[in-house]
Amino acid sequence: MTKPAISPYLECGQIINTHGCRGGVKVEPWADSPEDICGLERVFLGRGNRKREIKINRASVLGGRFLLLELEGVTDMDAADALRGETLYALREDLRLEEGKYFLADAIGLPVLDARVGREGQTLGTVADILPGAAAPIYVVNTPTGQVLVPGVPTFVKEVVPLSHVRMEPIDGMFDGEGETVDTPDGADGGHHTAPAGNRPGKRHRRKPVQEGKGT
Repeated sequence: MTKPAISPYLECGQIINTHGCRGGVKVEPWADSPEDICGLERVFLGRGNRKREIKINRASVLGGRFLLLELEGVTDMDAADALRGETLYALREDLRLEEGKYFLADAIGLPVLDARVGREGQTLGTVADILPGAAAPIYVVNTPTGQVLVPGVPTFVKEVVPLSHVRMEPIDGMFDGEGETVDTPDGADGGHHTAPAGNRPGKRHRRKPVQEGKGT
């Protein structure tokens, strides 16, 4: 299996509105906390490899959930409004990654291996996406029979090794289509859900760049 390439850029937020009349923008941060993005000196805009760097002149947290940014070269409301809906990117080198943590984006595309006793190493599927949850991210796993949503908590997600694999320990019935409901620990969203192949739950999502886990 071809290992997914690691991009030097990570999605870190989305411009959702203008703020004031001098070019300020309101941003929904995609991070463990708004302060992670507030501490950046620059962000990037654009698609694919065509990204342009924009210096952050000023940043502040709004209501503990959003960011207010003043970006270099964005000096009036019209210029700010033209950026509405744009995704912000950060370079990996600009984001701190604490020991024992990994970037969620690095788990997407990895094979999911069974960690249950007697089934170790068997392939369960592939991580297709990671969606936001109330208390933990939700791993969307593509399987031969559809998609399974797995709460990203230690009970189920045992290990994430970027560029290699994800090890999960599901309960019986979680991946074989029996429709068993998962009692989700720690208040996390999700549980057992399946969807026909090709049905991608939640096209619009917030992707946290950092999440606790065992990784290298």
